[in-house]
Amino acid sequence: MKLLELHLLQSFPVTCLNRDDVGSPKSAFFGGVPRARVSSQCWKRAIRLLAQQLSQEHNLPRFRGIRTKEIAAKLREILLHRLGDPEKADRWAAVLADQIGVAAAEGEARTSVLLYFSPRQLEAVVDRLSTEINLKELESSDAGAAPRRGRKGDPQAALQNAVKNALKALKTPPEDAADIAIFGRMVASDPELTLEGAGLFSHALSTHEVANDVDFFSAVDDLRPEEEAGAGHIGTLEFNTACYYRYVGLNWDLLSDSNHLKILSPKERKQVLDVFLRAVILAVPQARKNSMFGHTPPGTILGLVRDGQPLSLANAFEVPVRSSNGYLARSRQRLEEHYALLRQAFGLSPIRELWLFLDTDNFAPKVGTRVDTLDAFISQLLEGLPDE
Repeated sequence: MKLLELHLLQSFPVTCLNRDDVGSPKSAFFGGVPRARVSSQCWKRAIRLLAQQLSQEHNLPRFRGIRTKEIAAKLREILLHRLGDPEKADRWAAVLADQIGVAAAEGEARTSVLLYFSPRQLEAVVDRLSTEINLKELESSDAGAAPRRGRKGDPQAALQNAVKNALKALKTPPEDAADIAIFGRMVASDPELTLEGAGLFSHALSTHEVANDVDFFSAVDDLRPEEEAGAGHIGTLEFNTACYYRYVGLNWDLLSDSNHLKILSPKERKQVLDVFLRAVILAVPQARKNSMFGHTPPGTILGLVRDGQPLSLANAFEVPVRSSNGYLARSRQRLEEHYALLRQAFGLSPIRELWLFLDTDNFAPKVGTRVDTLDAFISQLLEGLPDE
């Protein structure tokens, strides 16, 4: 397995990046003490949204996946363009959406589960259906009817088969679905549409013990009479401050196979990875960004290209870091020492082994090479991947 891996240390001031069901910052016990935690799902969404933005800015429309229960609305847009008939577009969109994800209720276009497809995949469904039947002449209600068994050449059965054949287009990875190839897709109603993601994401855990704190706040009523004392509103919010360890890995072999991005050339796949890596490094969950803005970049990044199994370095912090002079430098030292130990003990031989530090000293790592800019870090990592 050819792997590209990032190990990141990222320190945040007052924030609540990821909330639980009662609005508190998420947490976990690790090494016998409470830690701050940000779920992988939370950070993955931030990465996905930034990757879409960066992809558009670089005129590289590869990250266009849409996760929604309103898949019928996207199908309707395509069908309306093809048919020019709003009523037929509505009815065919409902039929196709129901076949993909099962309608939430009878007669409702919304599906019962979230679906994750790209615009070109949905266009391919409509294109394939149009080659098998004349959508302008047939009524979409016929496609949803149960076929009468025992009758050879039954038109209802043929219509249903046409719909099923059209949906096979969803299995073909198009050029605009790089995010689906990386993050994966699960469709419980149709396991054949499930796609294993090439990306690997850990929950972010603080490298040290963390206890949530409480912010008491008040708001002033601008029109309250002067003789009435007190605030117009009072409340409390929980927050924490933490230095997190994050892991993101990518299975290059899986990403390059026929179910994922083999449709792209190796050069195009590396362009996809360039966007993805920048999003991984720069994306920050946006919870409470207007009241607890803490958008900070990683302070340390270890990038690896190697063969073998994925490897987390979280146990560098199984014994929590303790410091009265900041956590980032001590965490970096722990990360480097733990990686050097594993590298020697398990005979790791990375193809690329790069460090990017945000500091002003001349710190030189014991193993690997230090680079000074994000552009150099990403370009040198990508040079370690095969060109075929």
